[in-house]
Amino acid sequence: MTEDTPMRISLVVGGRWHAFDLARQLHLHGHLHRLITNYPRWFVKRWGIPAERVVSLPFTFVVVRAIYRIGGESLMMRCQWWVHRWFASRAARHLEGSELIHGWSQWSEPSLQWAAARRIPSVLERSSSHILEQSRLLREEHRRLGLTWTETHPQIEAMELREYTLTTAVAVPSLFVERSFLERGFPASKLFRNPFGVDLSNFHPPAEPPAPPPQQGLHIIYAGTLSVRKGIADLLAGFAAADLADARLTLLGGETPELTNLLDQQPPAVQRLGHRPQAELAQHYGQAHCFVMASIEEGMAYVQLQALACGLPLICTPNTGGEDLLRLGGAAGEDIGKGILAFPAGWMVPIHAPQAIAQCLRCLATEPGLWETKRRAALALAGSSLSWEAYGQRAIGHYRRLLADASRPRPA
Repeated sequence: MTEDTPMRISLVVGGRWHAFDLARQLHLHGHLHRLITNYPRWFVKRWGIPAERVVSLPFTFVVVRAIYRIGGESLMMRCQWWVHRWFASRAARHLEGSELIHGWSQWSEPSLQWAAARRIPSVLERSSSHILEQSRLLREEHRRLGLTWTETHPQIEAMELREYTLTTAVAVPSLFVERSFLERGFPASKLFRNPFGVDLSNFHPPAEPPAPPPQQGLHIIYAGTLSVRKGIADLLAGFAAADLADARLTLLGGETPELTNLLDQQPPAVQRLGHRPQAELAQHYGQAHCFVMASIEEGMAYVQLQALACGLPLICTPNTGGEDLLRLGGAAGEDIGKGILAFPAGWMVPIHAPQAIAQCLRCLATEPGLWETKRRAALALAGSSLSWEAYGQRAIGHYRRLLADASRPRPA
């Protein structure tokens, strides 16, 4: 197989995530056999994927929306196993002609079985940490905050663990996710790390950036769900501990019920703008000085890539995938105490460390010229390595290696 030989890759995803961006890249390069999803074809068309390449199984799409309307996340967690199994079993009926299967975790067990039976390579996409590590982190975090967590359905956990054994390789987006697998004895040879991309045509620096601090009060921004998993309690505590005059914290994203009381207690300097459409995000980023992501568990938050592309220095925990972004280009972190690693484009802080967040915010707010230096470094990262094109090329190269390995004669 040469570099120009088309491959027949089928994607199996019970949702959207970044699968549609990958499907678009595969189609552009002539490698997309099928995209099997629960989204309707008219929605997928936005990504430029022709209808004949899309298998739409919309029943679970409709059912999931209805479940959330009726009973919210707690009801969805109880129905999760049934919903996932229904889609997964039907998706496997549409794989004929595929040379390689790339399926999303918890939606792909029958497809991986289909591939294994035919000795066809497969890739399992795991965008969060190892399922057992994810459950541990979320269980402990809810307990730390005195909250009750709706546990992952035990059959979902068991199914995902089976997927890990069935697949040829597991694709992960970050060092954090990779480490979570290695620490549980998963073979390094089966892991493929490929950081996500960002649409650089939509996310770019503003024509007129804000005046730098300390000339102007520091404006901090966060985008994403306001949830326990995202470390919102630590972000709020860090902002309060920084105690900066004229500073503002803008929170973009929908709220989860367990944090309503905490959010209602915040001062006027903390602005909650609710969920905002993607088209608006770049405008909000362009008015801010830095982006903070204090997540407890996250494979790689897209919003961090978006923020960097808009020129925002990043303050993040290692459990966000942000470490991979800060280390782009071989940047090494400098230990400045309190577990903080300083990078050209931002800082990495430990989880559960509001005081570390506060220290980074104070540095940005009070050290003349620091924000401009960090901003230039953030923009320097937003080159080809952060594009979806680069993401797709890395995935395509991985597929070729897997297919080459599968075609080699097996020892007698």
